[in-house]
Amino acid sequence: MKRNLHFKTSGTLFLLSAVLLLMTLCITSCSKKSDAVGTSYIKFTNAAETASPIDFYVNSKKENDAALTYNQGTDYFAITSVTQPALIKSSASGATVASFQVSPQTGAYYSVYYFEGSTVAYPDDLTAPKSGKARVRFINLNLGLVENTNFGVSGGAKVVAGLVNKVASNYYDVDPATTFSVDTTTTSTASPILNIPTTIQAGHIYTVYLSGQSLGSLMATVSLQK
Repeated sequence: MKRNLHFKTSGTLFLLSAVLLLMTLCITSCSKKSDAVGTSYIKFTNAAETASPIDFYVNSKKENDAALTYNQGTDYFAITSVTQPALIKSSASGATVASFQVSPQTGAYYSVYYFEGSTVAYPDDLTAPKSGKARVRFINLNLGLVENTNFGVSGGAKVVAGLVNKVASNYYDVDPATTFSVDTTTTSTASPILNIPTTIQAGHIYTVYLSGQSLGSLMATVSLQK
């Protein structure tokens, strides 16, 4: 089934049709000054617990070297900054699992996640963290954890409060090797539903995302962006 890719940012959902319209206007306006086509960068992750190993294609080119199993992903790869088709295919059969269009902005970086039949994309901010700090954002893609979610330092202060499912948080500077905790607006902060030990390092940027088909299979992954 063909789907429109949803671009998400902090608290806001951008439907692809709106992005395509804006990109069309930009391309039309900019083409009067220059015919040059820019470059964008995408990082793709298979966050679908129930999916068989998959491959990711942009404009008929497979972008992963080996089949992507649950919570495996690509490094950033370059594509031209024009609207073009993307496909997710079964590595075993070659059957199309999902299809959509990507329409990136020149010079921008994006993370695309496939999870339990849906595909979402988030713009990435690769601004360096403060000296001695790591930079982290949070995303909840678990289908069973639909309540607004809190992420905090284990045994300490909240970092993000009330994060909506499938929406990316802002980026935050944190100490290296921080252990994070997860709870919801209806659970006690003394009893987190998940602790997330990390080996994050100063000077690097990460996404911590939750995945799984249900609350019982809740899993956290720390993904290096830069």
